[in-house]
Amino acid sequence: MTLLRISELSERSGVPSSTLRYYERIGLVEPLGRAENGYRLYDPTTLDRLAFIGRAKRLGMRLEDVATLVEAWFAGECEPLQGRLRVFITGRIAELRTNIADESAFERQLERILIRLDEAGTVPERCGPDCGCDTDPLDAAGVDGRDAAVACSLDDSAVEQRVVEWQVLLAAAIRTERAADRLSAVFEPSASIVAELARLSAAETACCPFFTFNLDITAAAAVLTVGVPAGAEAMLDRLVGAALGTVDAARPGVAMGSPGHGVNAPGFVRPARPMPRIGG
Repeated sequence: MTLLRISELSERSGVPSSTLRYYERIGLVEPLGRAENGYRLYDPTTLDRLAFIGRAKRLGMRLEDVATLVEAWFAGECEPLQGRLRVFITGRIAELRTNIADESAFERQLERILIRLDEAGTVPERCGPDCGCDTDPLDAAGVDGRDAAVACSLDDSAVEQRVVEWQVLLAAAIRTERAADRLSAVFEPSASIVAELARLSAAETACCPFFTFNLDITAAAAVLTVGVPAGAEAMLDRLVGAALGTVDAARPGVAMGSPGHGVNAPGFVRPARPMPRIGG
């Protein structure tokens, strides 16, 4: 086996030598040893490890996340690796969809300002309240930048189906905390639950853009926080309030998130979607 000096490894991998030294300091790669002249010497399989690290970084992973995956990948443990990837990618999709919804709401604010400018009519000599220039982009949207209109685009039957979906999902919560304008629910960070949290949050954002959904995923838990602007508390009651009430009424005396509930319940099986493998 021919070992590679750091300059050779850098040339073949496309990773700068300075980055390779940094990866060594944080434990992502490790030389087999050093030559008599002090040069680092690397096993050729380090090229595969670097390729994996590069693919993981392109997915948006932090290096500390990559470190937990690379060893599982290098050991050939596919199942735990796919599970971790699924949780991470699902969280990234939810984050991206939230960002898209936020950008869409801001786009609508800008469009409203442009309409005001077009409808201003005769341009006065000095700016004033009616000229269209003196305007706050949030004055028709609320302090958090979301649309002031609190309305759902779903019809009544679709709303009922959505409530059922939230009922099933929230039944899997380890615990929930409800305030007037928000709900926080803590779940096991399993791939199936995280995928369902992301799916429902994205679907709700599409029909009710005034909702805010924050999904925080760690190795210990997945925490979903649902919020509404002032004046929209009834919409939160209609959605998750009804769902929580239905669950409590249907299964009195049984804790939320206990075995046999919701995503953990027999019969609730969401087929796993094929995962792109970054280790291939």
